[in-house]
Amino acid sequence: MTPSKSYTKDGANVVTFATEQKDDATDVLAVMEYEHHEIHEGDSYEYTEIKDQTQDHVYDIQITTPNTTKWAHLTFEFYVEAETDWYFYENVTIATPGTAITPLNHDRNSTNSAGLVVKVITNTTTANANSDTTVAAATTLMHGTSGAGKKVGGEGASRHEWILKQNEDYCLRWIATAAGYVNWHLDWYEHTNIA
Repeated sequence: MTPSKSYTKDGANVVTFATEQKDDATDVLAVMEYEHHEIHEGDSYEYTEIKDQTQDHVYDIQITTPNTTKWAHLTFEFYVEAETDWYFYENVTIATPGTAITPLNHDRNSTNSAGLVVKVITNTTTANANSDTTVAAATTLMHGTSGAGKKVGGEGASRHEWILKQNEDYCLRWIATAAGYVNWHLDWYEHTNIA
């Protein structure tokens, strides 16, 4: 790296580099994971909930990204009490918007709000769910079955972040093969690419 400037402080030669970044909250050199830095910037959010699913009921989280270049970098994890089919879809058609939720900002001092619009909706059958959130033309990004019964339970996750397309609709869907609880945690930060 090429030094951007050098100077003497308290008798010592100090060199700074153009790539040096300081955290606005603490004024220290930002040598942390980028996701952690986004918390300090007030651009990191989460949504955590639990739902008691009746057998065959479908729970959808509808996610709509804004038409801006500030993109969401999303990860999620969930745990199920009973056997549950789950899907993560891109390019769904939202015919019936669900109930809006307010994501929490990880920086509790920040007044920033999420660009993602997150809504939730429950249906009694997969056919009804497909009427509200159509997945016929969607791209299935992830799919699986978790849990093998109430005593065993199971889990699923996206360990690596998904950078969501701008101006797009997504759906996280859980279909209860057997009755039981589903609890989930969505985590994301919103970042504008410089390239």
